[in-house]
Amino acid sequence: MRLVCISDTHGLHKRMEHLLPEGDVLIHAGDCTNVGKENEIIDFVNWFQNLKGFDTKIFIAGNHDFGFEYYNGVRHNNDAPWLHHLLNEENLSQSDVVYLHDSEFVIESPEFKRPIKFYGSPWQPEFYDWAFNLPRNGKELEQKWSIIPDDTDVLITHGPPHTKRDFTPSNLQVGCELLMFRVEQLKPLVHVFGHIHHAYGGVFDKNTLYVNAATCDERYKPINKPIIIDLKEYDGKIEAIYVNED
Repeated sequence: MRLVCISDTHGLHKRMEHLLPEGDVLIHAGDCTNVGKENEIIDFVNWFQNLKGFDTKIFIAGNHDFGFEYYNGVRHNNDAPWLHHLLNEENLSQSDVVYLHDSEFVIESPEFKRPIKFYGSPWQPEFYDWAFNLPRNGKELEQKWSIIPDDTDVLITHGPPHTKRDFTPSNLQVGCELLMFRVEQLKPLVHVFGHIHHAYGGVFDKNTLYVNAATCDERYKPINKPIIIDLKEYDGKIEAIYVNED
């Protein structure tokens, strides 16, 4: 199973410097818009729905995607009826799109002896009162991570866990400590995120592949390549492989 990962396109999805390679699953780890206005969300979702070359396309919201808070009940639900129509499962499923918000999606493939479980969540430690912010190291954030299923194979969050591709230009590590604690319990095959543009790239640690798939760089230019991950099963064990394609 080939995963193609992007994140933090900030409304520039049609101007990405690198073409999307084909794969089985396309993952967008949030910040699909600049500030989450109606026209931005509609433009992104329509683009995502019409992408070809993937069996499944999964996305979550991020801290710039304010509009999604209306859909998820963070803000008043009735304020954005257009969003409920756009994101309802029946509409998205017609184009093989899945929107995850503290929820899971399972894919069965003949490649593997068991299903592969994906789980997505938009939350991150608070930062200047952006969308989907919760107090750092607080009970609310801990609760969000506690509901991630123990058998998650591919975890998708907008923000990084602490110490894993979370460094800023000044070398501050700003990832979520509570998320790191939970990921170490879960031991997923892959953890995909974005948020910290400067830390784009991947790293293996304790059998988990951590991937910061931020498409935009620090100057909000969409110049980073999509990151490709292959899931393969060897002797009953599924492994994640970081694929380098020049």
